[in-house]
Amino acid sequence: MAAEEVLKYIATNEIKWVDLQFFDVAGFLNKATISHRDVEEYMFTKGVAAADLELVFGKSEQGELVLLPDDETIARLPWEPSTIRLLCDVVTAIDNERYLKDSRYIAHRAQTNLEALGIKTSRVGATVEFYIMDTATTDRTAHGRGSGTIVDSRESFWSPSPLSSVDNALTAQPYDSMYSARVQIAETLDDTFGYAIDSHRHGKGKTAHQSVDIKEYGVKTAGDAFSTLKFVVRNLANAVNAAPTFMPYPIEGERGSSLHISTSLWKTADNNVFYDGTDEYAQLSQTGRYFIGGLLEHAASLSLFTMPLTNSYKHLAVDPRVVAWSKLNKKTVVNVPHVRKNYKEGKRIVYTAADPSVNPYLAYAVVMSAGLDGIKNKIDPGDPLDEEGEEVKKRKWNALPNSLYAAMESFESDPKYIKGVIPQEFLDAYIDLKISEHQDSLRSVSPWELEKYWNV
Repeated sequence: MAAEEVLKYIATNEIKWVDLQFFDVAGFLNKATISHRDVEEYMFTKGVAAADLELVFGKSEQGELVLLPDDETIARLPWEPSTIRLLCDVVTAIDNERYLKDSRYIAHRAQTNLEALGIKTSRVGATVEFYIMDTATTDRTAHGRGSGTIVDSRESFWSPSPLSSVDNALTAQPYDSMYSARVQIAETLDDTFGYAIDSHRHGKGKTAHQSVDIKEYGVKTAGDAFSTLKFVVRNLANAVNAAPTFMPYPIEGERGSSLHISTSLWKTADNNVFYDGTDEYAQLSQTGRYFIGGLLEHAASLSLFTMPLTNSYKHLAVDPRVVAWSKLNKKTVVNVPHVRKNYKEGKRIVYTAADPSVNPYLAYAVVMSAGLDGIKNKIDPGDPLDEEGEEVKKRKWNALPNSLYAAMESFESDPKYIKGVIPQEFLDAYIDLKISEHQDSLRSVSPWELEKYWNV
């Protein structure tokens, strides 16, 4: 939709307010809301000074910042029908240059690198897991006194509800009590925002766990789709006082929430560079193998961006990954789905060492960058690991980091593959954020520690 069409839509649909949405270094959605009377065509080329962006990004060495609306992302909010949203890039006011700490700019740079290698189209999809609890209440009367968060769900094993009695992740209604909620999420995402959900199901966890498959899009649009999914889930849940979370490991004793990032690269509309119909193992091309080689080579370093929270490593502890690849073993860092022969359209590579707490623009960009590094340097991924269980233990494989601090150390020793994708200004701010989170976690006292060590 061109800028003039946006103006026409506002004028003819009783729109009163325009949410200008943008993303910070962590990938968290921020916004400034302006009146429909203040929307003018120049904003789509020059930007609009709708808020003090220093409140989000701190002082910018590039000068004053403004928001540049993306007219392709217009959507009328179903829970606020007099409001539309527009995703925005962050640019400098004077020169209209891209702001180096803007998350969407990272995805744009990754896309440019792909095009430089002759890739006409990149496709990034995601299997996203999350929880929708009935309630979440934190009891904390004073700092230092201790805290406890009580979560409840009609599906929880500690609940007296009969809906908690079925031990089957792929159960049907009524035990899959959030089926209707997922349908509403999927239809809102598609009908209102234009991003499709290919499928959805109850997650692998027993307690109100959800899993959705987002259709594949280009790197930046895929980031938009993931961010909009979170936006939709939170707003629809808020309307009924439910409590969703994309935290990787919120329920002790369950496997937590994963993010599987699927990728395919296309030189032409009919040339999937990952597909080779003559390959006997998974109809995977040599280029695809090199892409996997890059993912495995940089898997430890990637963890800083694909598993970005201290809580991510608790999830990894209960749902570990092996730094290897396979078409059969679901515990490997890389999977190559092969459920149908001669399926060029569906040949893709899936990176599984990620969770839904990511900044998607950043995570998708670095996964692409690691894979491209494998192609450029012809990194051999080795033989696939189809064995499971005890057979895996007999083979030596590089381990992923076991903490956020270890992930930072891994990246410090292996940063070159993201050169030209993540600006140094963005990277410095991101590392500072992660160091702060790590230090905060060291100072915190958990209920488990109080229970375990009170009487030492």
